[in-house]
Amino acid sequence: MRSSKRALLSKTRFAAGMSPDVCKRLAALAEVADVPAGTHVIREGEPIAALGVVISGRIALRLNVPGVGQQTILTVDDGDVFGWSAVMPGSRSTSTGTALVPTQALLFDRDRLLAAMAEDCELASAVYQRMLKVVARRLAATRVQLLDLYHVDHAS
Repeated sequence: MRSSKRALLSKTRFAAGMSPDVCKRLAALAEVADVPAGTHVIREGEPIAALGVVISGRIALRLNVPGVGQQTILTVDDGDVFGWSAVMPGSRSTSTGTALVPTQALLFDRDRLLAAMAEDCELASAVYQRMLKVVARRLAATRVQLLDLYHVDHAS
């Protein structure tokens, strides 16, 4: 038997520390999606339809690099987020997200989520706090990647 959306959400890193009442209200907006391996959940340059939280599985976030092709910049797994820019006005995906293995995710329709957040300041605060943590974590990871990429070995 499939767990309730609330139970699934409450076990994620995304919902860690979220009040049970806010978690319940957010879970009510979710749809559970089973994503087959190889499926694109977001596409670079296209409008974002939903914010997603991975319940189980793994999604590669890839950028199209001119002259090189698709390059994986980050892999998200259990409890992490994809399509975070859905909470931003006029948002378009900055990467393509592809399920690497069969993946289960909670999807939050962009329009429903934004409408709920406009009506519920506590919900909006909880979501935006978590989005800020996601973006900060990814910015830090990108910084480390850049340092590795441009590392100069001065010992030679």
